Amino acid sequence: MKRLIIWSLLLASLAGCKYSRYVPDDRYLLWRSEIILEDGGRADALAEGIIRQKPNRKFILPRLRPGLAIHSWGTGAEKNFWSRLGQAPVIFDQAKAERSAELLQLYYFNKGYFQARVKEEIEFRSPQKAMVKYRVVRGPRYRIDSIKYDLVPALERLRLASVDESELKEGQYYDLEKLDQERSRLKRLFRDNGYFDFSESYISFDADTNNRNGLHRVNIKMVVRGIPERAGDSIVYRMPKPYFIRNISVIPDFNFQSSLAPSDSISFQKYLIKYDSLAYKPRYLTDAIHFSQGDLFRQSVINETYSHYSSYNAFNVTEINYRTIKNDTGRSYLDIEIRLVPQDKRSFNTEMEVTNTSGNYGISGSVGIINRNLFKGGEALSFKINSGLEYQPTLANTENLSRTFELGAEVRIDFPRFVLPFNTLNLVPKRMQPRSSVSLYANRTARIEFDRETFGGRLSYQWNESAFKTHQVDLLNLSFSRLDSIDDYFISQLDPIQILAFNSEFISSSSWKYTYNGQQSVSQEYYDFFSSEVEIAGSLQSILANNFGKVNDAGTSRLFGAPVYQFARINLDYRYYIHPSPEQLYVFRLSGGYIHPYGLSQFEGANRTLRLPPFSRFFFIGGTNDLRAWPAYRAGGGQEQVSSYTDTSSNFAIGTFKLLSNIEYRFPMYGSLKGAVFLDAGNIWLTGGLESEQSKFELRNLARDLYLGSGLGFRLDLDFFVIRLDIGLRLRDPGYYSSREEWVIATKPVFNNLTYNIALGYPF
Repeated sequence: MKRLIIWSLLLASLAGCKYSRYVPDDRYLLWRSEIILEDGGRADALAEGIIRQKPNRKFILPRLRPGLAIHSWGTGAEKNFWSRLGQAPVIFDQAKAERSAELLQLYYFNKGYFQARVKEEIEFRSPQKAMVKYRVVRGPRYRIDSIKYDLVPALERLRLASVDESELKEGQYYDLEKLDQERSRLKRLFRDNGYFDFSESYISFDADTNNRNGLHRVNIKMVVRGIPERAGDSIVYRMPKPYFIRNISVIPDFNFQSSLAPSDSISFQKYLIKYDSLAYKPRYLTDAIHFSQGDLFRQSVINETYSHYSSYNAFNVTEINYRTIKNDTGRSYLDIEIRLVPQDKRSFNTEMEVTNTSGNYGISGSVGIINRNLFKGGEALSFKINSGLEYQPTLANTENLSRTFELGAEVRIDFPRFVLPFNTLNLVPKRMQPRSSVSLYANRTARIEFDRETFGGRLSYQWNESAFKTHQVDLLNLSFSRLDSIDDYFISQLDPIQILAFNSEFISSSSWKYTYNGQQSVSQEYYDFFSSEVEIAGSLQSILANNFGKVNDAGTSRLFGAPVYQFARINLDYRYYIHPSPEQLYVFRLSGGYIHPYGLSQFEGANRTLRLPPFSRFFFIGGTNDLRAWPAYRAGGGQEQVSSYTDTSSNFAIGTFKLLSNIEYRFPMYGSLKGAVFLDAGNIWLTGGLESEQSKFELRNLARDLYLGSGLGFRLDLDFFVIRLDIGLRLRDPGYYSSREEWVIATKPVFNNLTYNIALGYPF
């Protein structure tokens, strides 16, 4: 109640400010600006963005203008703190209103409303406020009746071969944006087939509305006259010709401040490397070049080359220069020079982070060093030490906070190629940008309940199938986890499955991860995202355990004092994004996973032998990127009662099968502050003989078993990173289904059970 009163007083003080305090006596504060479509409908975000003058930003309520209110607290001078912190009043400008009306009329004309008319209406109110209404009469919208092209024969053949790729179709509404997209497509097509000097401006189009086939129809004709060149006082058009690549040179230590040519050079695979001091192996420099001598110029492979050099993270600047050459045969050639400005070979980095994990506060930091050219082949050696401290309630006494301390280190080498026991030159196309990494790590976690040490290593390969599809294969992923100590009371509070999960672990696995990202540009209206990961573990341990370890009659095995696990695990994640406007976004997400232990993953339970996956591979639900109304591990288990709503005590749940769905709407609020509303649903279950009557999965009971959580989100988008606060509200808890109290929004305390998630970045 105190917080509510404080916030109410603050909002009232902001709303009660005199917003026109620093508006000159003979001028007006622009209070409202709106577009009214006289023939019905609502103006879209692009039309709204055309308006040259926008009122001061409001916050939720029209009357509430925080920036303007804060500015009014100051003196109005630029050096005043409050004046700089707030937002100066937007003074109404008649000329800008008239210009906005003209631009709106042009916008609707370009959308096919050739008879559109826009008139601005201005209303002045006391005290010193101006309201502007742009009344739009759009009239009929014209459709495309026919599309014709007038191109030179060589370009026409290319266009006909790619006609299915055009989004410009007969019968569509006329839209200048669609015509511009077709011009851009044709430019890319021609430049990708040798026409290096072809520009989008060389394509013109005529729109003819004198159509006898019916009213409100337009005929489109696209024309390419040729490449314009000046001849004396006139412009002549020459026939476009394809270009071929002649000579290719690379300067790996280019200096923009020096006019001197490199002092030395070597040739490697028909590439010329020019340098003053050569710090890189020739193959490293040429692996990123996706074109060769004699190739037809293609813009797409030039873009791939830029992308490949960028992936090296070894150069600050990459520049590709061209020189046109013509010979007596009439052919046109290009000499290409690639200029690279290297980064410092070594660099240090430090990170510090304050964390709030499911309501538990902590601090963490890391120190690292990077050597970017270890063996002169672009190999990046990194060494990192990280440490963290977090305070969280114990299972024994939830009123007191215990200290969790973590210390870890990792050494890693990234290779800009596949690392294999044979020559990998030309093994895969350069456009796939093959990469490898080898890492070793160690970590120690000390809690009051237990101490755990973990060691591991990974050999990984990554490549790009296309601009939208990536693959990662972890050929070998080893991890060894050992419990040094564990609290007896903590163990006594766990069920048999949870107790087995706190065994030491030795895991050897291989995995494949596939990612598809359909976003081609930030302005794309619809796109989707999909990732899948399949992991198979235990094959290596099975061989070692049977030859060097210990396997008893029940199939339970130990190797190096830790149980051996064999399992298969799959994770799937699909998302669909809808951008109705540049600052609004709808996200739909469906994810899930399943783990199946087999083989040597046998453990003796209280009354039976169980097949159990390692604890680190169990699924959980809850947390900042998941079911946000519940903390991590504090929900799940089918219909098991995991959460408590009357005190701070709660159990934790793990599962072998998971389903999760999220719906989120993101919208602008005020400046860099963005908002969101979300609805999360899901659960985890146990399968394969581990389940109880409450925790087993049955498809017919899926709706009955779903957790439901909703909430509000606030995101401070600072471009380079996002600070996020999500406030989760628990709606339904299937753990209380048997007592008919599952709709906890109505049957349990509400405000005491809100979950606050603070994180960096968007959840998905």
